[in-house]
Formats: sequence, C-alpha cells, structure tokens
Amino acid sequence: MVVVKKLGDTVKLYFIINPKSGKEKPDIIIKRLKALLKNDAFSYEFHLTTKPNHAIALAEAAASSNAFDRIVAVGGDGTLNEVINGMLRIYLQNGDKIGGCPPLGIIPAGLGNDTARGLKIPRRLKDAYIILSRGLPTYIDVGEVNGRFFINGIGVGYDGAVISQMYEIRKRGKVLSGWIYFRVLIHQILRFKSPTLHVEIDETSLTPRKYLLVLTANGTSFGGIFNLTPKARVNDGLLDVLLVEDIPKSTFLLNIPKAITGRHLGLKQVHYYTSRKVTIKSPTQVPCHIDGECYYNSQFSIKLLPKVLQVVLPGPLP
Repeated sequence: MVVVKKLGDTVKLYFIINPKSGKEKPDIIIKRLKALLKNDAFSYEFHLTTKPNHAIALAEAAASSNAFDRIVAVGGDGTLNEVINGMLRIYLQNGDKIGGCPPLGIIPAGLGNDTARGLKIPRRLKDAYIILSRGLPTYIDVGEVNGRFFINGIGVGYDGAVISQMYEIRKRGKVLSGWIYFRVLIHQILRFKSPTLHVEIDETSLTPRKYLLVLTANGTSFGGIFNLTPKARVNDGLLDVLLVEDIPKSTFLLNIPKAITGRHLGLKQVHYYTSRKVTIKSPTQVPCHIDGECYYNSQFSIKLLPKVLQVVLPGPLP
C-alpha cells in the first residue's frame, strides 16, 4: 500500500453514518472513530441518517458549505451511493470545476461493501481510517443512469431481483447476513424469468433477446464475493458491460465458482463489451439495482462521467 504524508491538524472531516448498515451498532462505530480521531487531533462532525435519501441531503449540504476537507461515508454500498449523489450535484453545479467537491472518504460498514472492496479499502475500521487520514485523493470515473450517479455498477435482471428480495426481507425487520443472501440467490435462480431486453452499446444495437442479467459496471465486485467484471477499471474512461443470456438453472449453479474468481467470461452464454454509453429497454418494468439499491424501470439510459469524483484511496490506481 502506498501511503502519503498524513493530513495536517487543521483538516475538518464530515462523517455521514448510516446507523442501520451492517451489524455493528452506530455508537460503537462512533466510539472507535473518536479514539482514532483523538490521536490525529482532527476536527470533525458526525451526522446520522434517519431515513432513505437523507445521506444525499447531508452530503449536498457538506459539499456546498466549503467547510470540510473530507466527506466520509460510513455504511454500505447504498449509503455510499447516496453520499456521492449529494456531492456530485454540487460538483456539477460548479461547472465541473476541478476541486468543486472535497474528496470522498470511505469507512465500509455494510453487508457487501462491494464499492470499497473494488477500491481496495479494507473492511477493518482501523485500516480504513488509516487510508482516510493518510491516503491519496484520486479522481475516478462515475456512471449515471436515469439521472442517478453510481460508482460500482447497475445490474438489470436477475441481480436486481435478488436485491429486491433482500430489500423486502430488510423491510420486515430481519437482520441481513451472508447466509440470507446465499438463500436469496438460489431462490431467485429457481423462480426468476429472464426478461426480453433490447440493448444498445454506444451506437451498436444488439438483437433483442432474453437475458438473465445485463450488468453495466465501473467497478469489479458485486454481491460481496463475485468478480463479475474483472476487466473494469474506475479510471479508464469506460463502462464494462456483462450480458448473460437466459441459461439453464444447472449451468448457472455449476458456474457460481467461476463468477467468484472472474473466470466466467469464457462461457458461450456470456458476452463482454466496453462502452461509454448503454441503453437498455424492456416492454415491461424489470428489477434493477444501482450500487446495490433496489430500483425498477423499463428503460435505462446509462453514461460515463470520466474523472469527476475524488476518492481517498490506498495509493495510485494502476
């Protein structure tokens, strides 16, 4: 890990904490963060979210105040997605000026933490804090779908159905876990019916067909363990597009290990592209996830915004 000179004592941090992310209680996370912050003598504020999309408003307020040197998302992929949406609204209002937003810091505290995993930010709080306080602010690409921004990716089809069922389980008050996620994966592959999708990649229109899933990615990690778009890079100016045709359930189940290690691209039912713009259309509304957050629509207009967001990373990107 490349480590640069640590921040000076005058730095002010703005923490946005989702108290419902992951399994650890927010007061414990705050106590541990305060101990680390005391050692560095940083100035800071803690703000806890209380409802969906609250992190968007908090991030927007922090970014527009020009009072903070880091805006820090403490939570899972959904929390992080809300924070970047608030930050980028301010960035774009500033006319895409370099420095229009403070860098984003990440303390992973969710179930899957796919975005953090893809950016090489460790799950252990102390290790993530070291990167926050001593890491390298680096510009990365961001995707946009139907007016909403994302760092990691948008999945239309099967993976959207998985997230939708997980969302319903969470609404019932059940604490999510890796075991529940695995059960939902199996449940959905047994019942999900692949929709007919019309996909356009840049200016190329593909023949409409049934797809199990269409994943448009900026990052590599999905579902906490899957390396679905292993060629993706968050700073290459391209979106990676994974299309999986409607396949037999047995084929899907037998190839789960390949999807974990990134060796699934050789399957004949799998197609892989890179692009700057993707359009997906369906005759009916289909399930989707945006950075792990549930969403439904019948049309998805996706584009890449190159190097618009600074994120504090362990070191230079390859």
